[in-house]
This record gives sequence, C-alpha cells and structure tokens, in this order.
Amino acid sequence: MDNALLTLLLVSPFLLAILVANLAERNPKWRVFHYIYLFCLNGVAIVFGLSFLAVGVLSTQGDVPGMPALLKSVNWVGAGLWLLAGGTIALVVLLPPVRQLVGRPFGLDPNSVVHTTALSMTATAIASNLFQMSFASYLLTPEGLKQAQQSGGATYMDIFVSPLLILLLAALLGVGWLTRRTWPEIVERLGLTTPTVPQLILAVIVAVALLGLSFGTDMLWSRIDPAGQKQVGGVSSALLGNFTGLSGAFAIGITAAIGEELFFRGAYQHRMGIVMTAILFASFHTQYFISIATLLIFIIGLVLGVLRKRTTLAVCILVHFLYNFASVLLGS
Repeated sequence: MDNALLTLLLVSPFLLAILVANLAERNPKWRVFHYIYLFCLNGVAIVFGLSFLAVGVLSTQGDVPGMPALLKSVNWVGAGLWLLAGGTIALVVLLPPVRQLVGRPFGLDPNSVVHTTALSMTATAIASNLFQMSFASYLLTPEGLKQAQQSGGATYMDIFVSPLLILLLAALLGVGWLTRRTWPEIVERLGLTTPTVPQLILAVIVAVALLGLSFGTDMLWSRIDPAGQKQVGGVSSALLGNFTGLSGAFAIGITAAIGEELFFRGAYQHRMGIVMTAILFASFHTQYFISIATLLIFIIGLVLGVLRKRTTLAVCILVHFLYNFASVLLGS
C-alpha cells in the first residue's frame, strides 16, 4: 500500500475520535459511545505496547524466529513502553477526578468532552511520536541509513497527506467543522485574520532570526556531538532527499506551514497553551529523534506560539513558510 494512503488509514480512527467528541459536546447521547471509543483506541495501543515489550524481552534472550537482521537493532522495549505509557495515561485522564486535576493548569472544563478528548489525545499523540522515534532508531545504524536511502524517501503525495491534509482535517474537526461552528466562526476561532503591514515585516524579521538560530545550533551541534549530528542529519536527508530546489522548498514550506500552523497554533494552542503546544509540535518531528534538533524545534514552537498570541495565525504561517522554504533551499 502507498505510504501516504497507509498513513491516512492509520490516522483516520483518531480523526473520527475528534469528530465524535464535537458531536458529543452538543448531543449527550454521543458521550457514552465516545468514551467507549477512546477506551478501545487506547486499549489497542496498550496491547501493542505489551506486544512490543514481549518481543524486546525475547530478543534479549536470543534470536526471535523469523525476525530480519535489521530489526534486531530496534529498541523494542523503549517503543513498547511509550505505547503502554501513552495508552495508560490517555485512559487515566478520562476519569473525572483526574481530568479535573490535570486539566486545571490549562483552564480546561472537566465536563467538556472536547476538552477531555484534547487532554487524552495529547498523551496518545506524544507517546505515539516517541514510539516512532524509538522504533525507527535502527535507521541511525549504517545498515538502517542505507535502507532509508534505498527506499527513495518521502514523496510529494506523502507531504500532501501529512502534514497538510491530516493536520488540516484535525484542526477543522477540532474547532467544530460539520458539528458546532459555521465557517465564519471557524475562521474566527482559528485566528485567520488579515495581517497588517508591520506584522508582515515582523514575520520576515522573525523568520531570518530563526534561520540564524538554526545555523548557530548546527554549528554548536557539530562541535559537541558531531557523530550524532551526522546520524540524524543522514536520516533526515534520506527521508526528505526528494525535496530540493525551488519546487521542493515550496512544497515543504507550504504544506508544513499551513497544516502545522492551523492545527498547532490555530486549533490546539487556544486550548492547551504555548508550552504544551511547543512540546507536541516538537514531538511530531520524529525524523530528528531526541536530539539537539528537537530542542531547536521546541524553541521555534515557543516563538511561533508567542507570535500567535500577539498577532494573527497568518503571521505564524508566513514565518513557518519562509523558514522552511529558506532551510530547504539553502540546504539543497
């Protein structure tokens, strides 16, 4: 199956959960079904987590029959633990006393199905992303990197589906598309207002500053951990090697800017705050694993979060586009 279609298929149950949460916000009849559905989703994550843990334990005791040699370097235990922890936390926060306690710092309404779902699915999403980082750790080996290079990397259809289509749907469904809000109300909720000229100038200045921060981070990384930089950079280049020149820079710039900003700074930040949004944003960049590059993405998320709070979402989209466009173009 095509990677893009497989990604869409895997994510569709979570998009459905967002849709049903918004239906349940208005219609109490949907609430019981929605909580059962979330229980099933995270129950599956727990089962898979236990399965990965079992494979990890078996692999430490000897060869697992039928396992390809390359998969022996997978961090099965780490991947399993992340799924197990994420699924468990996502279920625990559904309990009324827990969601009231945990949701208080974010100003969440414990009686709101949408707010509770945002809290629960945050745990699911972060754990899933960390699971991907753990599972894909074999790509950091010479054999894994060679396989990534031979796979051909991401295609234009891949980046159209994720981040653009999936995050766009998640953002729109999350703020009540098809359920609670009209289009004008959705536009207002997302903060899609026309930027002023000073805001456009600010966007260019911030994008240039972030590029400077990126180059400075790369220089620092090359000094303190050159081997790690080479490994992570090699995987990232292998996965995104098809996107070079003007067309590649524009494709990466526009898909990530629109999809990620609509979801993270448009829909999610209003509910969960700047810091949590930056954490979730950084976790979605799984191609950087846990590295200095991930810290850079977190800082960029904080900057974009402050911009969203003080200006408009359009400014964040423009900054994100300019940063990605220039990064790809300069790296080509």
